[in-house]
Amino acid sequence: MAEIVALAEAVSQLIADGDCVAMEGFTHLIPHAAGHEVIRQHKRALRLVRMTPDLIYDQLIGA
Repeated sequence: MAEIVALAEAVSQLIADGDCVAMEGFTHLIPHAAGHEVIRQHKRALRLVRMTPDLIYDQLIGA
């Protein structure tokens, strides 16, 4: 069964430096909170995958 955890914990446990990461959503479904948590945790050297680039990817690249 799926486990519900805090976003900070999920990012910490599931995203490592150098991972290939896709955060999908369109318009109002863009995962801003997840992207900002990745930035807060200083994840580095990520390969970002996105069907349509948006603001959150600009922020991740600039972080």
